[in-house]
Amino acid sequence: EIIAVDKGYTEAFMDSDGDEHGAGLGKIMTEYSDKASKTGKARNKLHALEKKHREARHIAKADRIKNNNLGTKKVKARKDKAQKRIRNMAFKAAHSVVDKASVVVSEDLSRPITKKHPWKKHNRRMSAWAKGTLAEALESTTQQRKARHVLVNAAYTSQMDSNTHLLEGKREADKFYCANGDVLQADFNAARNLLHRYFDHEITLYTPYREVRRILLARSSGATERQGA
Repeated sequence: EIIAVDKGYTEAFMDSDGDEHGAGLGKIMTEYSDKASKTGKARNKLHALEKKHREARHIAKADRIKNNNLGTKKVKARKDKAQKRIRNMAFKAAHSVVDKASVVVSEDLSRPITKKHPWKKHNRRMSAWAKGTLAEALESTTQQRKARHVLVNAAYTSQMDSNTHLLEGKREADKFYCANGDVLQADFNAARNLLHRYFDHEITLYTPYREVRRILLARSSGATERQGA
């Protein structure tokens, strides 16, 4: 079987059949993010207090704050623990995907996150790390189990209606509202579009996103003309 997978947030992967793999990934990342945010705010206050005492020549007090409250061991241990849990989940999810298919289609998950997201810095960094780990898990597992992993161009696959594969419908949070009234889980909709992209010979992995948009708009215009005729 050929299936496509889209990287989710609540789950590691959502496949083009609508099955989740690695459910709970989002919970791990949210727990880490919330704790890191709380710790970061507290440490910022302590850094300011330490600086204040040092500038006031209260060196002993400043040193106590620095030595007792501003260490990095606990912060690093928490991060390492979260990364280990994510890595374990990523590989279990990848094996679950390969249990279903001999050909796995995905976007290139190894590409860095370049857009500005409304996440905190630590959350953005952890998300980028998790994305790379998912890419590693999928590539490693498919090789180990003699399956094929095929990368496709993911441009606009989250914005297309997977019923028509045209730029219509609308994504809102984790839902996609299709032109015919269907409401799909957004990652499921994207995975279906990724599977369709595997068979699309006009849009290759290296087609620039502006050219992808031009092709999709041309197809939309052609569909409208056919309907009108």
